[in-house]
Amino acid sequence: MRAVVDARPALDPSKTGVGHYAHELIRHLPHTDPDSEYVAWYLHAKGLLRPRTFFHDAGAPNLFERASRFPARVFEPISSRLSVPRLEWLVDFDVVLATNFLPPATRSRAVVLVVHDLAFRVLPETAPQIDARWLRRFRRWLVDAARVIVPSSAAKTDLVETERVDAEKVVVVHHGVDADAMRSASAEGVAAVRKRFGLEGSYLLFVGGIEPRKNLPALLRAFSRVQTDAKLVIAGGRVRWFPKAAADLEARVAELPTEIRRRVFLTGYVSGREKVALLAGARGLVYPSRYEGFGFPVLEGMAARVPVLTSTVSSLPEVAGEAALLVDPHDEEAIAEGIRMLLEDEDLRERLIAAGLARAAGFTWFETARRTSAVLHEAATVGRG
Repeated sequence: MRAVVDARPALDPSKTGVGHYAHELIRHLPHTDPDSEYVAWYLHAKGLLRPRTFFHDAGAPNLFERASRFPARVFEPISSRLSVPRLEWLVDFDVVLATNFLPPATRSRAVVLVVHDLAFRVLPETAPQIDARWLRRFRRWLVDAARVIVPSSAAKTDLVETERVDAEKVVVVHHGVDADAMRSASAEGVAAVRKRFGLEGSYLLFVGGIEPRKNLPALLRAFSRVQTDAKLVIAGGRVRWFPKAAADLEARVAELPTEIRRRVFLTGYVSGREKVALLAGARGLVYPSRYEGFGFPVLEGMAARVPVLTSTVSSLPEVAGEAALLVDPHDEEAIAEGIRMLLEDEDLRERLIAAGLARAAGFTWFETARRTSAVLHEAATVGRG
């Protein structure tokens, strides 16, 4: 089997969850399926003058890279409207893994869609980037694709119920977490990130893109109710599909009473190394999101030995199990009480840390890749048929 993996999200310099997912799959798929060939395909117009590779650190002889020398700002609108150039004109393959909902233009039906969440259907007001043309393409591919991967049973339920997809073709493959990386921060690294952002003393951490479904205004209000000297650090940058959310958050912070405002820190987008260091220094991770298809930060906090507070909705209980403090994201007093418990209840903290470590150990990128490769083989067979 020769599988093409859409690597474009993995090359985003400000990667969010989809980008990290694509990057980890590309690194792990070849090792879990050594008898197949994997091709990381992406756009890289600058490569005409400065050729380079992006995944050489994977160390897999069956992983290849194929760059198409088109500027993304030209390729994307033409491809989505005219369905050219087709992927089969650019690279040979038996099956395609569409890592971000839709595949590149192709007439092949040996396609596996990865549908990360259904926020655009469950909370449409949080996804203004979704237009009628995108929805038509998405729904056509739900019918035409050989298989669909979702990261949680909750996401599968949402997809089947909202889009009437054949449940038999939808496969749940949980994401993974690199536990070693999440525990790699040194004391010097933690001190450096504290100095960079002016953090002294105890702090709670939120990690994620700044967008409405992350429930950050409610988190701010809940934090304001807690009598504490601890700080709240919100680490994340604006997202392309809802850029005004970052400015709205800054305005809400500016409106807080002075004694609370001085304890809220907005870092903007942080690198992977900075995120690990911030987690290592945190008193707890707070992630009361209104909706997630999976919720990477929950596992990352657990793997980093940090007690986690998250929501009772969507996929989050499925990912967290009994290893996190679960609260109703629509109940600000419940969020506030959860914050108090994370800060003050030492027995609870110790239980959550131990349970979180055990929970995170069950989610590995090797297992994600192994199960994904099995789906790709199935899809390649369907495509040939």
